[in-house]
Amino acid sequence: MARHSAEVTSQANESSGDVLRHQETPQVLDSVTKDSSTSPRCPINKCAGFLGSKEPAYDPQTGLEPMVCPVCGHRGFRSRDGVILLFRGGYEFKFSYGPSIRTITIVLSSAAVNLWSTHNVNDDQLAKIAAEWALLCGRTERQVHLGIPAEEFADFYLYFCKH
Repeated sequence: MARHSAEVTSQANESSGDVLRHQETPQVLDSVTKDSSTSPRCPINKCAGFLGSKEPAYDPQTGLEPMVCPVCGHRGFRSRDGVILLFRGGYEFKFSYGPSIRTITIVLSSAAVNLWSTHNVNDDQLAKIAAEWALLCGRTERQVHLGIPAEEFADFYLYFCKH
């Protein structure tokens, strides 16, 4: 996975006075999820480490490679084959990630879809990125709900807005 960098802009929002800090494009986000030659950043907020594995520990039964952050000790996973969309219904997506029968369910809220659309990321891309992020967080089966008030959404959004 490639180190993510976002284009930074400083546009003032006339209605609220807020400053828009990040403009991300799908090409930048796709490079985060597709390049397996470099280590991904640790998904723990405020940790500046990168996940890595000390030895090839690929598990052929799950299709996952364990990853560890040397800075904070966080343990997560990366799928060598990426995540595969099995099916979707509305804003609920079910992904597999290898030969295992385990799946990850991503549930998006319409507010989250609208927010990410301002970064030119559609709901299919958002769900795939979220599934790969969930693996990095160590979640291999649990449902991930990305609604604006959910803590998971804030962690997910901050992960991709880091410089």
